[in-house]
Amino acid sequence: MKKIFLTLMVMVAAVAANAQVWVGGSLGFWSNGDAEGNDTKTQFTIAPEVGYDLSEDWSIAIGLGYGMQKPDQGEDLTTLTVNPYARYNFVKAGALKLFLDGGFEVGSIDDGNDSYTAWNVGIKPGVAYSLNEKFSLVAHFGFLGYQDCDDEISEAVQKGFGFDFSNNLTFGFYYAF
Repeated sequence: MKKIFLTLMVMVAAVAANAQVWVGGSLGFWSNGDAEGNDTKTQFTIAPEVGYDLSEDWSIAIGLGYGMQKPDQGEDLTTLTVNPYARYNFVKAGALKLFLDGGFEVGSIDDGNDSYTAWNVGIKPGVAYSLNEKFSLVAHFGFLGYQDCDDEISEAVQKGFGFDFSNNLTFGFYYAF
């Protein structure tokens, strides 16, 4: 029994020694309005992530998100999201990697009066640049998949299937252990 336990501990230690766990995420801020300050809209988002490299090509991760949108007129929107995904690195050239994140995202949107649910399933392409062995810069650009939401907020989230490579640009920073 002791030999089996010792063998299992050595195996776990060997896997842990080669493990590649990373943390990071993205942060966003946007404010706009006209010259007189009318119709101002301010947005803030924070999206931390934690992931685990299964191999050179595959990783699994989960992201959590918080967003706040404050329009000059109308209701404030608060968003909370959960986003588990799998990452496939399909091009590796030196410090540069091109990848696809495939997964789903579920979010709760609160406008101060009611709370609604929105979700999507699809693929987000991205690029990662390793600054060194521990730090990486990451960008996602676009979305290909399906998204839906409660009927009451159909103007806040576009329903349906499609791709959008113009409005879904995010930048992030990762630290690998």
